[in-house]
Amino acid sequence: MSTFTPPKSDKMSRDTDASNDSRTSTMIRPGKPQYRLVEDVEDLHRYCPGGYHPLEIGDDLDEGRYRLVDKLGYGGYSTIWLARDLRTARYVAVKAITGDASTYTPEASLLCSLGNSPPGPGSEILPRLLDEFWIAGPNGKHRCIVTPPARMSLFDAKEASTFGLFRPNVARSIIAQLIRGVVFLHSRDIIHGGNILVQFPKVIDSFSTPELYKKFGEPHSEAVIRLDGKPLSNGVPARMFVPGWFGVRSDDIFLGEEKITLSDFGESFNPHKTVRFSSKTLPLLQPPEARFSDKSLSFASDIWTLACTIWEVFGQRPLFEAFSPLRTQVETLGVLPPEWWGKWSGRRKWFNEEGELDLKKTSRGHDGVRMTWDQRFDYCIQEPRGGGGPRNRGGERGGRSRRCFCRCWPSGQMKERQHNRFCAQNG
Repeated sequence: MSTFTPPKSDKMSRDTDASNDSRTSTMIRPGKPQYRLVEDVEDLHRYCPGGYHPLEIGDDLDEGRYRLVDKLGYGGYSTIWLARDLRTARYVAVKAITGDASTYTPEASLLCSLGNSPPGPGSEILPRLLDEFWIAGPNGKHRCIVTPPARMSLFDAKEASTFGLFRPNVARSIIAQLIRGVVFLHSRDIIHGGNILVQFPKVIDSFSTPELYKKFGEPHSEAVIRLDGKPLSNGVPARMFVPGWFGVRSDDIFLGEEKITLSDFGESFNPHKTVRFSSKTLPLLQPPEARFSDKSLSFASDIWTLACTIWEVFGQRPLFEAFSPLRTQVETLGVLPPEWWGKWSGRRKWFNEEGELDLKKTSRGHDGVRMTWDQRFDYCIQEPRGGGGPRNRGGERGGRSRRCFCRCWPSGQMKERQHNRFCAQNG
């Protein structure tokens, strides 16, 4: 399932590249920094053999077909660029993968396979693989994947907003799209594990590059300077480009502008063919079995992440707290199954062996006490929507229905989660 991506670490389409992170890189970061700090860019030390390919705005790729006009983001194993397809006169996203990851990344083959499968409800939010090519440079050979561009992640839209909320009808549309997308992927035996992005409006292709800059701003870059004063090596770019901001605030997205796309399929896998025990999604979205179970992650694990994502799309705050998700999972949903409970060494900091919160050790909740499920719903969803003006109110009837819906997600015992048929029926 897709995840919200935090700002700074993965802005807009800054890909998670999580599947690649599970492999051991041949590159070792030096103990001391070699370069003057440039904020909000990829790790400069990864511009080395096997690492990133040095690119700049204005570069032409694939025999002059794609001209880079801005930077969209980066991940541990790729940089993503907004490019103009000079052959079709439209904008595309070009993901340039590091040299050491280019040979084994499954993203291109997976997108190709999904694109060739019969379409169905939910397939419309999957990115189309428009093109694929290779480039050679000082740091190796790099696979480049071309897809339609996206303007921002869902998290970035919320982060940019004062209230951190989507309009109710927009939130419902996003949730419906997510559910359909998960149903489609699961029907193709795929667990996603990537990011959720908001699509550009179609009018973007009519903008010339100067018009694009006039609307969204010129690309920003900073010079790369070695701390020891030595010249840069051939594989290091002279300038680092900060990803541009093409997004809008969540409360400024209106119905018709909320089309989403799933991205970053480098972490996606078929659980029938691939055994995977750990999840690279954000800790507050991870199911507990990703930490404790000896069984491979399954579609049920994906449903857990979907449920948490739905909560965050409709609410102002996440269901579980980022700094201690396990603690708030137990507080909200109940004690872990015995085989997991005994593996959690940190449980004694807050709970007795029956899973009851020890209020002598800690106080919980925004008012200093432990929050029940209903209190958490009110705190995260109902109260922010009631206090953010008419545009944010979902109505009492909507509140009751959403409360009933959320009680189905996830189960209190954290063991059984219904699969995608439940999603489809409740979409």
